[in-house]
Amino acid sequence: MKVLYIGHYKEFGGWAEAAKGYILALDAAGIDVVCRNVTLTSDRQISGRLKALEEKDTQGCDVCIQHVLPHHLCGTTKFKKNIAFLASESVSIKHHPWFDYLQQMDSVWVPNESSKQLLEKDNLGIPVSVVPHTFNLNKYKKKYRKLDIPQTADNFTFYYIGDVNDRKNIEGIISCFHSEFDISENVQLVIKVNKFGKSPDELHGIVEQKIQSVKRQLRMYKDIDGYRKDVIIPAEVDEDALCSIHQQLDCFICPSHGEAWSIPAFDAMAFGSTPICSKFGGPPQFIDDSDPNTGFCVDGVFSSCKCSDSAFPDLFTGREYWFTPCEMQIRKQMRKYYESWLENPIKHGLQAKAAGLKQAEKFSQEAVGQLMKDILND
Repeated sequence: MKVLYIGHYKEFGGWAEAAKGYILALDAAGIDVVCRNVTLTSDRQISGRLKALEEKDTQGCDVCIQHVLPHHLCGTTKFKKNIAFLASESVSIKHHPWFDYLQQMDSVWVPNESSKQLLEKDNLGIPVSVVPHTFNLNKYKKKYRKLDIPQTADNFTFYYIGDVNDRKNIEGIISCFHSEFDISENVQLVIKVNKFGKSPDELHGIVEQKIQSVKRQLRMYKDIDGYRKDVIIPAEVDEDALCSIHQQLDCFICPSHGEAWSIPAFDAMAFGSTPICSKFGGPPQFIDDSDPNTGFCVDGVFSSCKCSDSAFPDLFTGREYWFTPCEMQIRKQMRKYYESWLENPIKHGLQAKAAGLKQAEKFSQEAVGQLMKDILND
């Protein structure tokens, strides 16, 4: 068996990291794999084993995995198996053209159980398998240089890392933090954001506007200066700096309306930063609901999508539902982690780190590579 893996692995962001992980996991499982990149925005340099796999020829490939946007999928009989990898945050895509594109494939791989169940409920008509994201665990065992964020000194710091869009529900993070904690408590909120096509100054202004709007709506003080000032990091940073943020800060918050996986939440768990996430899509796949030291998944309801900034005009419209997390649960869990830290900061950190790394081991490249090998051989 020889696998051709087509993906956007030279891009910046989560889908590139996911594709690189899967390619290296196939290689780790002893599968003969060759990769080819599809450029969407701009390519980044690759090196090491990934570059070596890209330099191999495609002669003799009998399996093709297409990890691309669904409208780029290509149906073909050239391979024994032609597989689509779909990362979707939607409750249903039956109304969307993506549904039709998927049906030209032999099977679909998705990163979480929710997506599998929803596609089967929509009667996709082809086999769907769950293949969770996979990671090189060595990065979670390294010590990274601390970043200079003076506002976090001696404080329990909640933080977010990710894109700025309606689906991410950044307003929910701001609302929960400032309604639960007052300025007298040893807490801080850090918001690390990125957005393709936006400068750091533009991004800072967008997030600052969201913060001020939420604080005004909360109406807890006569003036918004009565709230603690939040830290905004709008610049793009490298992988080591992102790891440093996870290692340095205390509790990751991602109460979004849907995540196919959430690499920042997984990284937070593996570094011991107890992610609080929505109980839909990816996070329930890796956060152990029986062990709060690995994080916490928040219950919620499904409400009509109200999205002003979808990347595609017919995605996340009012024809769909998305997940709306319970802010009462978010606030209660934020308080629990904070009080646990107050009681014994060292114990709190060590327990979370041990539990998070142990849970992350289930998603090593060796483990997920073997899972993919088993599915391909089935």
